[in-house]
Amino acid sequence: MTRRGRLTVMGLMGVFGMMGMGIILQGTSVLADVPVSERLDLSQGEDATDFFDAIASGKISVNIRARAEIADIRGLRTSQSYTARTKLGYLTQAYEGLQFMVELEDVRALDDDRYNSTLNGQGARSVVADPEVTELNQAWAQYALPIDGMALAIKAGRQVITFDDQRLIGAVGWRQDDQTFDALKISSDLGVEKLNVTYAYVDQINRIFAEAGDWNSTSHLFNVSYAIDKIGKVSGFAYLLDFDGSSAMNSSQTFGVRLAGKQKIDETFAVNYQTSVAFQQDYGDNPVNYDATYFMVDAGLVVKDIGTFGVGYELLGSDGGAIAFRTPLATGHKFNGFADVFLVTPATGLEDLYFYYKPSNLPFDVKGMLAYHLFGGDTMIESYGSEIDAVLTKKINDYVSVGAKFSYFFTDEPGFAERSRVTFDVTLKF
Repeated sequence: MTRRGRLTVMGLMGVFGMMGMGIILQGTSVLADVPVSERLDLSQGEDATDFFDAIASGKISVNIRARAEIADIRGLRTSQSYTARTKLGYLTQAYEGLQFMVELEDVRALDDDRYNSTLNGQGARSVVADPEVTELNQAWAQYALPIDGMALAIKAGRQVITFDDQRLIGAVGWRQDDQTFDALKISSDLGVEKLNVTYAYVDQINRIFAEAGDWNSTSHLFNVSYAIDKIGKVSGFAYLLDFDGSSAMNSSQTFGVRLAGKQKIDETFAVNYQTSVAFQQDYGDNPVNYDATYFMVDAGLVVKDIGTFGVGYELLGSDGGAIAFRTPLATGHKFNGFADVFLVTPATGLEDLYFYYKPSNLPFDVKGMLAYHLFGGDTMIESYGSEIDAVLTKKINDYVSVGAKFSYFFTDEPGFAERSRVTFDVTLKF
């Protein structure tokens, strides 16, 4: 057996061994008496009377998001992006466990000469990674039924796949062009309440950079979770990512565990918590041999009628400064600040110490968050810089929502550029 093969087998044994000891958790409430048909997402609509009724009685979905984004990176020209993303989908009703979905996506810019989409030849401007594109966003078939007391769902085709907090596998929903996967995904509870076992084979990654940025893949995703009453949900994962060509440097095998939950203290106070640990090595066609670790811990104090006060720490380790822990399929914008400085981990690694406040008493039911980040290398010696983030969102009604986001990254460190990013969104969906 090759070195990589031994590492893969040992890693899988380690993950599931740790899961057996109950080391990792994520999420909280799961009812003990949930019927088998509801333990897993077995269908997404009412059952039809026959196959043709299932096709004809489906549901049309429309999602339009208009966005203005201004990005300013020191040393580059300011980008002003005004884009509209339209998604048009059709989901059939389920018939005897079978269901189909198709969704088209189109991104248009008012003037694509005023920002750097990464594909429009505006490399002298700051990046706003929303290229114009018209493409098939999703197209899948799913078979899902209880079988002998066991919930089972099989989905094949172009689809959205997310796991846990999307730190490693996500949909990148923030950008206008979704990240989707050409994949076969199998999920089951194996007849055990509160258990969810998922495996996915991924043939292609349809990334946010339109078709020009797609990656060929021979990847395997494993995620197992189990909910524990009053504590949380135990999760273990193994993601074996293998890409070819210029994307081969992102090939890796990552094994880890995760914990998140919520504890009520009294009528006024509660505590949210989450933590993750992962280990990563080269895999597949990656030409570089490396080892890197990941660690995250986050805790928030929820105060009734005031909000949540939180603090967190995230480490993406480095292998001697040569290469660091990588997250090529993550919803990266969700982590390490909204200015998107660290979408690719620096070779010397990354430490992120952050503080945040989510108020619960803003007028007009507005939701918000204020955060502050301190960034450094994985040795606590380098100081990369700091960042301030602010978000406001408002749901007008069931169909319309608006949002605004601001981020400012400031630094005196060579190799890192001061930058700011401001966005305004209006979303219509029905």
